[in-house]
Amino acid sequence: MDEKVTKPTIETVLERMNAMEQRLGERISASEQRVGERIDALEERLDRRLDRMENLITINRSEFLELRMDYRDVRAQLKEHIPTLR
Repeated sequence: MDEKVTKPTIETVLERMNAMEQRLGERISASEQRVGERIDALEERLDRRLDRMENLITINRSEFLELRMDYRDVRAQLKEHIPTLR
């Protein structure tokens, strides 16, 4: 065996393992943070889109009810003028 090669002590190996664990933990935490931020951003976009859809549905329902009332009015007027429609 070459005398210039030194073997690390168990303490050195344990220190390196602890340092690697620390770096890995930091990377995992950073990844979790990024994922959480992306999820939050997606939730905000989804909430905005759902709010817009709800508003459009409300508007469409209102317009539909107006059309239904107009149809009933026209139908009633036609019945007055054309007796055979009764």
